[in-house]
Amino acid sequence: MKLTSAFVVLAAIAGVDALTPCSRVATRKEVRSLSSAEWSTTSRVVTQMNNNGWFAWFAYLHTQNFNIIHNCEMFFPFHRRFIRDFEEVGQRFDSSFVLPYWDEVRDYANPSGSAVLSSSYLGGNGQSGSKCVTNGVQSSWTMTYPSNHCLNRQYNNGNTISPMYSPEYIQSLLTRSTKMSQLRPAIENSLHGLVHLSLGGDMTQTYSPNDFAFWVHHANIDRIWFVWQMENPQNNFWSMDGSTADGKAIGYGTPVTHYGDAIIDVMYPTMNNMCFTYDNVMSVGKTTKRSVGTKRDVQKCIPRPSANGNDSSGGLPALVDGVFDNVNDILTDTETYVKSTILQQLPSNMLNKWFPALQSSASNNTQADIPEPPVVAESKPTAPAYTGQTAPAIPSDGNDLAGHNYGTDYSYAEETDTSDYNEATIPVSSAPYDSSAETDIEEETSGSAAEESNAGQGTATADYSAAVSVPTHVGGNTFNEAEAETYSVDYVAYDLSDDSGLDGAGPKYPMPVPAPYSIGFIKMHGYSVNEISQNYALAKQFVADMNAAKYQSPYAKVAQNVLSDLTSAADGVVSDVANGVGGVVSDVVNAAGGVVSDVANGVAGVVSDLL
Repeated sequence: MKLTSAFVVLAAIAGVDALTPCSRVATRKEVRSLSSAEWSTTSRVVTQMNNNGWFAWFAYLHTQNFNIIHNCEMFFPFHRRFIRDFEEVGQRFDSSFVLPYWDEVRDYANPSGSAVLSSSYLGGNGQSGSKCVTNGVQSSWTMTYPSNHCLNRQYNNGNTISPMYSPEYIQSLLTRSTKMSQLRPAIENSLHGLVHLSLGGDMTQTYSPNDFAFWVHHANIDRIWFVWQMENPQNNFWSMDGSTADGKAIGYGTPVTHYGDAIIDVMYPTMNNMCFTYDNVMSVGKTTKRSVGTKRDVQKCIPRPSANGNDSSGGLPALVDGVFDNVNDILTDTETYVKSTILQQLPSNMLNKWFPALQSSASNNTQADIPEPPVVAESKPTAPAYTGQTAPAIPSDGNDLAGHNYGTDYSYAEETDTSDYNEATIPVSSAPYDSSAETDIEEETSGSAAEESNAGQGTATADYSAAVSVPTHVGGNTFNEAEAETYSVDYVAYDLSDDSGLDGAGPKYPMPVPAPYSIGFIKMHGYSVNEISQNYALAKQFVADMNAAKYQSPYAKVAQNVLSDLTSAADGVVSDVANGVGGVVSDVVNAAGGVVSDVANGVAGVVSDLL
């Protein structure tokens, strides 16, 4: 990031170098990669924290600041400082405690099938009626903020969770975002919010930190910010533009909400009390005068799975028909892995459109690649220091939920017209596609390895000559009732419209469309309906383009396995089994009208007519 000469001179006179290396750096790991002993420590510590009032305290802090830490560029800095605060409190109970993260995009096609949402870790859906979570780490807890209750969850599709955003789409957002005011709305308005909305219950309230899922989710959101910082550190690492909730320009010296630290003090993990890193983000291969002094091995390349059979690399399970059989067995981070599959499978025109500069981006940047920080005025944290292991007392007026109503469900369940969010599925070919039957790609450049490896594959007909820009948030754009009246999303996980790319020929395991936001969730956060709609339309177009290009996401197998589970109970499922022909037709009734399934008897096949 470039600074004006005048600013640099003034900063040099009145400011200080803001970086102080941490003496001890904790490495945050993906939940499923924790050893049994590490998870036991995590479970024990968070239980002690809840018993000592800390979950209520952090739920209170989040609630009181809710309207000024979302829908603005304070989002990333505040939450990085917030989860570090949580982690430090945990270390009061056990110095070895480290907050893990949940790499949700690995589970995007069938989130409720994730081991993370099982009794072994966070527990699953709430019980019918009570919404109480009765298994996992919080099964016996009483949450005390804003009043006593069990931990609530209510999945957004009954007993299952609708598809979320793919690792490929998140990688596309990281590749196309060139400044904070693009990255923040891109991530906040996609993966961030949809995980909250998908789990429902406490996670769709201002007091969402009641759910330990909040903490592992936001650790992942913070990790994604760090991934973006390190993917192009010369441009991204010190990027901080945009505005605060009140429309004022944000910058390095802007105090972090509640805490008072200057934003620059939380921008560099391993420095200034941000004493953590992530297991897959930054390796210190070279040292500089700002090195933390703790070196990790540089991972020069990501282990490759074999196409079929046993994996000989020792790093990843084998791919079968281009997909992982069980995403819970994977320890390699999704962002790095999908880079290689994207470059292998997609032609140059698709790379130009959705992944600009991906081929030239470095994947093994170290601290030595981080530019010198700007020099800014010294800041002093304003939040009072904690003492002991017991959380501070919540003020008597602390149950004021920042203008939101306790008990209101901001998820799909309370929508005026829930038919906008009901899902329907379509029969998708389970046979491998025949690339020779597809239209040849119109090559835009020659000599590309991607083009050579994809000759003969199909692609959508859209103009791929330029990258799709990431919308930049316009300060002051907030929720508008008039816009809300026009908000409607007819959601289907597997879209059969003309430009969906699903023509029955492949890919074998297509990429599903992520679920949309509910209007209640949009209003709760004060988001602009138009901005949310714009971001969602681009996400749907991305899925259509990837399916049209016959891209096979290695994380998508479960999408085929759970097709029959993706319909809402309100619409129902009609399954007709064709006797004697060895096939099944599963047609789903949607809100608009319905689907009629006619099974042709006496022929060796099944005809499904969609009216």
